[in-house]
Amino acid sequence: MSDVILQAKDVSFSYKDRFVLKNIELSFTKNKFYGILGPNGSGKSTLLDVLLGFSLPDKGEVFLRGIDIRRYKKTDIAKLVAYIPQSYEINFPFTVDEIVLMGRYPYIRRFSFPSETDFKIVEKVEREIDIYNFRHRLITELSGGETQRVMVARVLAQDALLTLLDEPTSNLDIKHSLRILELFKKKVIQEDKTVICVFHNINEAAYFCDEVVFLKQGKVIDFGPVGEVLTKKNLEMVFEIKAKVYFEEELGCPQVIFKSV
Repeated sequence: MSDVILQAKDVSFSYKDRFVLKNIELSFTKNKFYGILGPNGSGKSTLLDVLLGFSLPDKGEVFLRGIDIRRYKKTDIAKLVAYIPQSYEINFPFTVDEIVLMGRYPYIRRFSFPSETDFKIVEKVEREIDIYNFRHRLITELSGGETQRVMVARVLAQDALLTLLDEPTSNLDIKHSLRILELFKKKVIQEDKTVICVFHNINEAAYFCDEVVFLKQGKVIDFGPVGEVLTKKNLEMVFEIKAKVYFEEELGCPQVIFKSV
């Protein structure tokens, strides 16, 4: 059986007459942490929408476990794929517990109640994400960073085979950013999960990812292992900045120093 869990074949997508993605060819295999990098407007968030089946491509196909994603029922996709968008708005005053428990809904039969296992999973991820102490508070009363941690906890509670993240730590401090990315990395290593994450911080991507995709103007510029594609040439071409790439012995991965042109 193929290890490919998600694949985009010759995918193009446009808004009206403006192309956003052009001839995308990507294959993601299980048990890896992938990063998507690129400047603003390069199509990163749109790529996630197309990979999830939220937006249908003008050309090409997306396959989830070898099956056209359009053939899946939404309930079946929810058991396989979890997602954190770049922005979200929750106006109804759910408690933190209720929001995190929503991650278990794909596994709860209609008209049934959550099981003891569901509640144990919710408590576990709340403690891991450091939100357990305010689990009874209303989501509408939380700060932006606290809300983001709750949304991450909901995705972790879903325990999907594949997780897509769109800048999941953008509102977080360094401590919580590293903790969350470490949790997803742990799932990749210990549970054979696959994570695809849009990063703003290139050095974080270099540290946590196995492979990275460079996007620019809707096209894949390069895709492969971090040590091979995180190069001075690629960084300067994609981001139009001066860059120096060096190997950080203590971290065991490449890191980047930037300088404006």
